[in-house]
Amino acid sequence: MLPDKKCGGLCQLNLAIRRLLHILWWISQKDMHKYEKEAKQQGKGSFAYTWALDESVEGRERGITMVVAVACFESRKFHVVMLDSPGHKDFVVNMISGATQADVVILVVDASIGSFEAGMGLNGVGGQTKEHAQLIRSFGVEHLIVVVNKMDFVGYSK
Repeated sequence: MLPDKKCGGLCQLNLAIRRLLHILWWISQKDMHKYEKEAKQQGKGSFAYTWALDESVEGRERGITMVVAVACFESRKFHVVMLDSPGHKDFVVNMISGATQADVVILVVDASIGSFEAGMGLNGVGGQTKEHAQLIRSFGVEHLIVVVNKMDFVGYSK
């Protein structure tokens, strides 16, 4: 769905979604430049997309989503409310509060070597991604979209 910019209210969204919103002009080039400059000044140049929508000072300092944020837009057919829930293990309660409201969930999976395995709990380590998927299903969410992020870290170039 392409937004027609009727609804503002963007706060925080996963980096991949934030980048998509920039491409679709939800985040202006001028604002993006401002966030790139701020991020570089703090020594976190790669966090510019995150800073574009993350207004939490502590979240910016730590480089993670800590609270559920809301963004909305309308297409010709749908009013879409997007909830960005934290994925970090310290904020599972916040993830649950966002996920319990969902009709559809986008689960972002890190493709970098070792991260996917840890997220799925392979080799007895971690399991945060797997836990999130199980919790989401237990809330009755029937539609799960899996987005694989950081493909460039594993040499994918198409």
